Amino acid sequence: MSHKLSHDWRDTPIQELANRYLSEGGFTFDFDAGRARYNYQVSVGDNGRDALAGRGDRDHFWGLGGDDQLSGSRENDVLYGDAGADTLSGGDGADRLTGGLDGDRLYGGADADALMGGMGDDHLDEGAGHGDLQGGMGDDTLVGGAGPDAFAVDPTSGNDVIRDFTAGPGMFDHLALRDLRWEDLSFVDTAAGVRVSWNGGSVLLEGVRQADLAQDDFMFAEEPDLPPASREASGPTAERATPSVEGPALRRGDLPGERFDQAADATLRDGHLTLAFAGDEPYQVIVGDRDGDELTGAAGADNIFGRDGDDSLDGAGGDDVLQGDAGDDRLDGGDGMDRLDGGMGADTLTGGAMVDDIMGMDGADSIGAGAGHDMVEGGMGNDTIAGGPGADAFIVDPHSGFDVILDMEVRGEAQGAFDHLALRDIRPDQVTVVDRAEGAFVSWNTDRDADPEGGVLLQGVFKADLRQSDFMFVEEPGFVPGISDAGSDWIFPG
Repeated sequence: MSHKLSHDWRDTPIQELANRYLSEGGFTFDFDAGRARYNYQVSVGDNGRDALAGRGDRDHFWGLGGDDQLSGSRENDVLYGDAGADTLSGGDGADRLTGGLDGDRLYGGADADALMGGMGDDHLDEGAGHGDLQGGMGDDTLVGGAGPDAFAVDPTSGNDVIRDFTAGPGMFDHLALRDLRWEDLSFVDTAAGVRVSWNGGSVLLEGVRQADLAQDDFMFAEEPDLPPASREASGPTAERATPSVEGPALRRGDLPGERFDQAADATLRDGHLTLAFAGDEPYQVIVGDRDGDELTGAAGADNIFGRDGDDSLDGAGGDDVLQGDAGDDRLDGGDGMDRLDGGMGADTLTGGAMVDDIMGMDGADSIGAGAGHDMVEGGMGNDTIAGGPGADAFIVDPHSGFDVILDMEVRGEAQGAFDHLALRDIRPDQVTVVDRAEGAFVSWNTDRDADPEGGVLLQGVFKADLRQSDFMFVEEPGFVPGISDAGSDWIFPG
């Protein structure tokens, strides 16, 4: 549905316009993040078939009812399909895609994406990068694409198929098992591949045999559990080919409302905006102003934008998306599967319970991921990070600065797949591990000069404690010279 703005829209407060058009079934507006060098586009569809396409901003789209087509662009996008058989394409950038009810098709694209199918029999294709795929309830087809991926399953996730699982020694693709232990699993080789089953569900690893499986392939998300070993690892297994394809590149279609131009952006620039609407669950969009804001969500799913100033953003319950943008911000996701992006400045980020995706970005940040299997990226700046209970991926690259991880779990059964460093654009031969008084210092030198570009101090952990499963290389599987490969062994006889 397309809404034609009345002749006096420039003199109408944007909150009044939002309420008017949402009541008629759809609304679209743009705003800038302030000093941060990106803009946002927010589009809320109606209960018919919507086609929402990004143009280069950070897109936050809701399809609501109907068989919708949502397409992001090169920035970090957040897309919700909700009811209907939807197609979501993230494009480039670190995207978060949620299918919702019914059978959906989700395509992540390049970079690290989080894909959640929801209800129905879904098709998820994460694309290149270190991704996180959760098919949800229903019998889903999962494609990880190039790079390591976490395929999350639990007792309610149905009977899924993974098309391109790279099995064997080396921390790379892995099953992230929630509310399941090793003794809950059974294995059988079929003509299509090995089926891993539990009471109420299963996952078929297409083209993989029992004998191909290693301890690195199984991550128990709540607490460590180490499968038995039968044969020693002799080195990392090469990545398998993938049938991953790019998602459909949508052209700008019939948007649910007229896009505001710069005059409307000026109306928003100096004030708050709150949208409340219902899809598969209650949603809120809350936009702050150029000063320090205290913004609190509700029990549903909130998307909260701080913009400039030292903001305090509280997601409360639900699966929330919090954007700090510029300023020294405090972001608290609360319970739920949250996404926190600190932006510019020295931020304090708290994930809370369940699975969270946390990005400190620029500045010296303090991060507490909380319980759950979290993806944590400090970003540029010297950050202090606590992963909390559960398995965590600590993402670093040559520009990450010098960080401290306070609680990396590597001993006992955690010597298998559990907490790990996910190293992007860094090769194993560029990594050095030395002991300091406080713990092991893992550094990398990618430009062959005398000094490392960055590093991570693993407080209270020493080189002798580390295993190859503590290092995941995003470009291809690899082993770090001088590190033990115990905990990466084959499970079944050859």
